[in-house]
Amino acid sequence: MRFLDLRVAARQLRADPFNASVLILGLALALAASYLLAVMLGERYRPDPALQEPERIVMLDFHGNMPGRQEDWFLGAPFALHEALQKSGAPLQHLSRSSSDWLTLHVGERQQRSAVLALDASAVELFGLRSLQGDLRACLARPDTIVLRQSLARQLFGEQRALGRVLRAGKHPLNVCALLPDAGSQSTLREPAFVGFNSPAAELDEEMRSAWFQITGRIYGRLAPGASAEQIGTLAQALLDASPIMKMLPPDWTAGGRKAAFMRALPITRLPFEGREGRLRVQALLALGGVAALLLSLALLNFINLSSVRTLQRQREIAVRKSLGLGPLRLLLQFAAEAQLSIALAAALAVLLAWLMVPWLAGVLQLPVPDSLLQALPLLGLAAGCTLLGGMVCLYPAWLAWRQSAAAALQGRQASEGTSGRWLRRTLTVLQFGVALLASSLALVLSLQNRHVLARELGFDPHGVLALRMPDGASPALAEDLRQALAQRPEVQALAWSDSVPGSGRIEREGGFLREGQAGEASKLRVIHVDADFFALYRIPLLSGELRAGTQDTAVLDLPALRAMGWNQPAEALGQELRFAYTGLGQRQQSWRVAAVVPRQVLENTRQPSQPHAFALKTSEQVLATGRGAWVLNLRLRDGEAASLARAEAFIAPIWTRYVPDQPLQLEAVEEAMQEPYRADLRLAELVTASSVLALALAGFGVYALAAYLVQRHARELVLRKLYGASPRQALTRLLREFAGLLLIAALLALPLSWFLGQSYLSQFADRAAMGLWPQALALLGLLLVSLIASLHHGLKAMAMRPVLALKS
Repeated sequence: MRFLDLRVAARQLRADPFNASVLILGLALALAASYLLAVMLGERYRPDPALQEPERIVMLDFHGNMPGRQEDWFLGAPFALHEALQKSGAPLQHLSRSSSDWLTLHVGERQQRSAVLALDASAVELFGLRSLQGDLRACLARPDTIVLRQSLARQLFGEQRALGRVLRAGKHPLNVCALLPDAGSQSTLREPAFVGFNSPAAELDEEMRSAWFQITGRIYGRLAPGASAEQIGTLAQALLDASPIMKMLPPDWTAGGRKAAFMRALPITRLPFEGREGRLRVQALLALGGVAALLLSLALLNFINLSSVRTLQRQREIAVRKSLGLGPLRLLLQFAAEAQLSIALAAALAVLLAWLMVPWLAGVLQLPVPDSLLQALPLLGLAAGCTLLGGMVCLYPAWLAWRQSAAAALQGRQASEGTSGRWLRRTLTVLQFGVALLASSLALVLSLQNRHVLARELGFDPHGVLALRMPDGASPALAEDLRQALAQRPEVQALAWSDSVPGSGRIEREGGFLREGQAGEASKLRVIHVDADFFALYRIPLLSGELRAGTQDTAVLDLPALRAMGWNQPAEALGQELRFAYTGLGQRQQSWRVAAVVPRQVLENTRQPSQPHAFALKTSEQVLATGRGAWVLNLRLRDGEAASLARAEAFIAPIWTRYVPDQPLQLEAVEEAMQEPYRADLRLAELVTASSVLALALAGFGVYALAAYLVQRHARELVLRKLYGASPRQALTRLLREFAGLLLIAALLALPLSWFLGQSYLSQFADRAAMGLWPQALALLGLLLVSLIASLHHGLKAMAMRPVLALKS
């Protein structure tokens, strides 16, 4: 390839700036998506570079098998297994525990809430941790020290020296003993602060350390030479089966040789793709891969189509060069230079687009921003891929140019690409149409399902309600004082306690209920702990019964729970006694009286089947009596008061500081919290919708190129039809008929596939939108409009052509 070839290629781009811009921009978007996918997948499959032999590092994982419940792997294990593995002589080296929690770090008046990881000192060798300052292993072995990453140290101490300074983590004074570099995008341990596992700041009491059915952290270990993950998993299962907790479980948990729980040893190289979050991440990565493949195929099809049209328009130029001795190899190199120049410009733009898009995409996939985005190896891979693409897309235009007769072109006779070329072009256009239909119909499926999720009838009104989480270890007296202080504010209309934010799914609690005197299998109801003001705050009407402040040991049932308990009318249930036992370890019996009945409540996300609900009424004194930190105070502002967090924090923050000076305010909108289970779906919908818009645009550009070629090929026919009195509609009939036939074939191929993929996606939901074939119909209509607009431009331009010019050519 010579410099002259590049000059000719640049001249060709300048001669047709619109088509060149369309080609380069479409290809840049496709290359950016492909490049981002390659970088992110590469970082997920490549382990942390600080790890030595990462395939030998395993994490113990626990899977509950409670009767009547379906649970996932926890990606954690009970800490009691740590001591049991040590005593059993398990073939593991550097066995280490970790537990992550959020703590408020205080330096003078400055507060910073941060994730803090409690870690055994053996983790230093296990994970290859290297400190910038201080002895990291010695720090983790002491109970009164903390290790900070550089960025957190700067937030807390500014530019002052952090090493040796004292801060408070909650109520515990800690000495900054070591500094770590900031975590890379591939780091296994990403928390910004570390304390020793035995540090009081970790707040891991003896019960948590010795419990066999409490998952509060992880256990890691390095396989000894010759050991396997399967061997460790089998040993962990045997230790769990032989543990004393098995004798304390309900009989139905282990009846007939049933396993109460399962254990496995999971190589940490598989961690990014395990669990529910991991599966959603895989789903999003597959969606991104599909987006990249769709956009890249459309962009390359456009490239070939536009290059072919441009080749037919350059017949005389090519004929002159061939008559001057241009051989087939030189012609191929010329077309390769033109393709490589366009793709190189697209690749440069793609890197810029990837750099701009990566923060948004990292948020969509819930992954750290990749460090390797602009590193040499990925960029060299992009360059190699672009070189290969350039060699592929130049072959057909070069073959088309070589097979044209130079003599005919010099005589003014326009050659065509022949029957095979026309069929190839039609095939490419069908593929473009099909890809655009597939992407746009799937985007509509996701959008309609998400719209259904956000608009469904819940039975309660969360609009404008804020949730204030109580601080860890708050006493009932403090909580009641805080509640009374907020009740005196004129902006507050109502206050109520609940054990979690309704509809957020953060606490899942089930109970088995039997009517008084009833025998047999208990009915499973979902249990929510609230006070008597909860129903008025969330505007839940009472169908029957009444609620009185201070009532205890009473329950409110929704209509599905009423039916599940065998009653037909609300009046039948009022005053009746229910015998109740929580499902889970340490079951306890309790009797409740039915105080009221409310309409059906929907507190599950749409992936879960709807459940009957029982609301256990608690007094304000009972709410925090157990010392739980998950209780929230729900606030509804008065009508006319904006329920924005900023406005609410303005008057809540001073009151909070008065009662809880050492803990940050944790306030959130209930509607936002309810959307947490759907955030991955909403992000996926954003991704697919953006790709469908790009696919429609690229398909429109492809139609534009094909229309330009068809108008050029049928210019004489169109003019003759016009001269013989045909109307513009009649003259353009053939042009539109060809597009209609291609679109019909694409629809027959793509729409059934899009319906199948859409149903596969919707099968994950227990509550799904009734959409029928509307997504496919709307996608087809959209593509029809795009095709019509793109083809009419060239058709009307041909109809306006002076007849003498068309007949002369």
